[in-house]
Amino acid sequence: MQHVDHLTYGWINPIMGFGFAFAGSLLALMCMTQARQQSGSVKSAAKRLRWIGLASFALGGTAIWMMHFTAMIGFKVIESDIAYNPAMTALSLVASTGAVFLGLLIAGMGRRNTIAKILIAGPLTGLGVVVMHYSGMKAISISGEITYDRTYFMASVVIAVVAATAALACGMYLDGWKWQSAAAVVMASAISGMHYTGMAGVRVTLYDEGRGAVSGIDPIMLILPILGVATIGIIVLLFALMGTTPKTISKREQLGIELDDDDMTTAIPVAPRAGQPRGDVPAPRGMNSATGPIVPDQPMTRRPRSFAEADLTRREAPRR
Repeated sequence: MQHVDHLTYGWINPIMGFGFAFAGSLLALMCMTQARQQSGSVKSAAKRLRWIGLASFALGGTAIWMMHFTAMIGFKVIESDIAYNPAMTALSLVASTGAVFLGLLIAGMGRRNTIAKILIAGPLTGLGVVVMHYSGMKAISISGEITYDRTYFMASVVIAVVAATAALACGMYLDGWKWQSAAAVVMASAISGMHYTGMAGVRVTLYDEGRGAVSGIDPIMLILPILGVATIGIIVLLFALMGTTPKTISKREQLGIELDDDDMTTAIPVAPRAGQPRGDVPAPRGMNSATGPIVPDQPMTRRPRSFAEADLTRREAPRR
């Protein structure tokens, strides 16, 4: 006999859960982009760890933990009351964030993305999804026992690991909000798919026909902590991302022109008229700068390295 109902309130819980998973995954990928841009100094390393920590909370807390318990509000054991152990519920959040942090820490090391990093970080992140799900299920208290079908359990692990690896690869190798959004959809699908695959393998054995007492908080009371974590977490992440200054690329960099700091000038390399001093070179001591002769041994303005640079320099020069 089937003792469980996964859609007590209809499709609202799966839809809301997927929305949380997508938002958290997208914010996590955006934070990882910021983390990879920090390199060089000790201060930059500290900033990188901060961004990885924010990404871990976005993925482990917002995407995985909130998706799980949003979906679990719609879970019901028909012949038994159901409650949640508050300590185990909080521990599942810590376990999820910690496991994801290890994966993202490996993925965020250095500015270069390598296949080896993705192949290590992806499975660790996927296992973070698995750890959160089954530790969250451990928090459930019913008048009976919950077990899992081995086939569904293994399938849920494979889905989480493969999809998380694919999402990290897309999000870290392909820049731009379009690719990050696509990667977030893949990651959200992995989280939701893993959850409902694992839940399909749930088997309930009731004690005393489900009439025993249960201890813990009512599932409907999970709405308050979920909304609290969602509101605070998303606001903090958005403010952190809004405070970043995107790197701007100048026209010179777009043209592939490399300039040394010491040689940068906007002077136009125009030969002076006969008897007229060059304006970019100071006149020798003791000579009138307005009427003095041209000094041939003074260094000329650096010549452009390419036609593109000469054209750009001419356009950037102030008009007189």
